Amino acid sequence: AIGAVGLLFLDNKQGKKYLKPSTSIQKKSNDNIILASSSGTTDIQHRPSKKGGDAVGSNSNKEEDGEELQLNAAVDKFETTDTMNASPSDSGNPTPTDMSMEIEHKSRAYPIWIDKQRAVNSNSRPYGWCVSEDLASNVKSPKGLLFVKVHKCSSSTGAGVTLRIQDGLSKRLNQPNQNQTALAHGTCFANYDHATARDLRFEKRDPSQSFLWSIVREPAQRTLSHYFYFDVSSRNDTATEDGIMTVLKFPTHPRPWHPQHNYQSKYLDLPSQNEQSSSSTERIINGYDFLGVSERMEESLVVLAMLAQIPLTDVVIYSSKQSGGYGFATDNKDCVKLEKKWTTPKIDEYILGDYQKANTDDYLLYNAAQRSLDKTIDALGRKRVEENVELLRSLQQQNEEQCASKVTMPCPEPEDEQEKREHIRLVKESCYFSDIGCGHACTDEVLADNGEKEWASILSSSYGQG
Repeated sequence: AIGAVGLLFLDNKQGKKYLKPSTSIQKKSNDNIILASSSGTTDIQHRPSKKGGDAVGSNSNKEEDGEELQLNAAVDKFETTDTMNASPSDSGNPTPTDMSMEIEHKSRAYPIWIDKQRAVNSNSRPYGWCVSEDLASNVKSPKGLLFVKVHKCSSSTGAGVTLRIQDGLSKRLNQPNQNQTALAHGTCFANYDHATARDLRFEKRDPSQSFLWSIVREPAQRTLSHYFYFDVSSRNDTATEDGIMTVLKFPTHPRPWHPQHNYQSKYLDLPSQNEQSSSSTERIINGYDFLGVSERMEESLVVLAMLAQIPLTDVVIYSSKQSGGYGFATDNKDCVKLEKKWTTPKIDEYILGDYQKANTDDYLLYNAAQRSLDKTIDALGRKRVEENVELLRSLQQQNEEQCASKVTMPCPEPEDEQEKREHIRLVKESCYFSDIGCGHACTDEVLADNGEKEWASILSSSYGQG
C-alpha cells in the first residue's frame, strides 16, 4: 500500500534520490495546510474538527479549484534516509524503493503519434486520427480524437481542448491546396462525453485512426472536489466533516459520477482478455496515446500538442470552473455557486492513512502518469518543452487580455428575463456547448498569426508529410 511516507523517485537531472510524497501535510503560518501531491502543492483551508454532523462555515482561502485545477508548483524534494532503502520490508509490505521501481516499470515515454504509426507502416499519414463522423461511427472499432472525460479531473478543460483541436485541424486539413494530409470530406470526429472507456468500448479502437487521451488528478483532491461539486454546490447543501468522511470511506454508489475507491483507474481502464496478467495501470498507460496531469496542466497541454503535432494555439482555452465562482449544477441547467473545499485534521489523517490504502490503484496510476509525463518531456527535449510552456503562457495572456471582454460565460445569469434571453443567445455564440470552449472564436482571431506560423512549420517538417 502507498502510505503517508510517500514514494521514492530518482531525480534524473541531479542523479540523486528524493522523496516525492503522494500526499504530505505541511503547516503554514496562517494555519492553512498544504496538501502536497507528487507534482506540487495545493492550498486547502484547514479547519478545526467539528462534532459529527456540525456544519463548517465558508472560508476565505484564495485557492482556485473546480475542474480547472491548473497548478504548476515546484516539486518539494526531500533527501531520503538509509532506512528507506531496504527492500522488501520486514513486514512484507512494499517499501518506497519497491514502489518507485514499480512506477518506473509501469511508466513510459509517449511517442509522437505519427512516429508510432510509421514504425508499423511507413506509409501512414499524419493526422490519421482525424476522421469524419461517418468513419468514426463504427462502434466495433472506435476512431477519431477520443477524450475520456473523468469527473473532476480538469475534464471541462480537456473537453474544450479536444473541441479546439477538432475545430482547428478540421479547418486546416480541409483548406484547398493542402498536401495529402487533407481529408476527403467532413470534419475530425471527437468524443468528449462523460462516459467510461469501458462503456465507450475504447479497448477496441483502431490505433492507426484514433488518438486516445485523458487527464488524471491526485486522488484525494479529486474525491474532495467531487463531494464539494456534486453533493454541496449542485444541491445547495452544507458541507460537513461527517459528509466528507462518508464519501472518503464508503464510496459505493454504482453511478459513474459518484465517488468510488480507485475511481480514476476504473473510469479509464481498457478491458483486456489478459486482465489477470496485467494491472489497470499498465493497461491505461500503455493503451492511451497520452495522459495529462491536472496539477501540471501547462506542461500537459504542451506535450499533447507536440505528440499530436498541432499548433499550441489549439490548446489555448478559458477556464470554465473555479471554486468561489459559478458553474452549472449537475443537470447543466441552473447556475450554482461553487463552494471552496476544505478539510479538518481528522480528514487529513484519514486521507494519509486508510484512504490511500483503499485507493492504491489510483495512486499508482497517478504517479505512473507523473513519471510518464517526465519521461515524455525528456524524450521530446526538456529545453524545447520549457520554451513551449513559456510560449503557451504568452498565448494565454494575449487571449485573456484581448478576449476577456468579448467572452460570455453561461454563469452567472442575469435576473431580468429579457436580459437572460439575450445572455443565453450570446452564450451559444461564445461556447461550443454548455460552458465548454467559451470564447473560441475570439481566441482563433487573436492568435491567428501565431497559429498559421506554427502550422506552416509543422507542414514543412517530416511530420507534415505523408
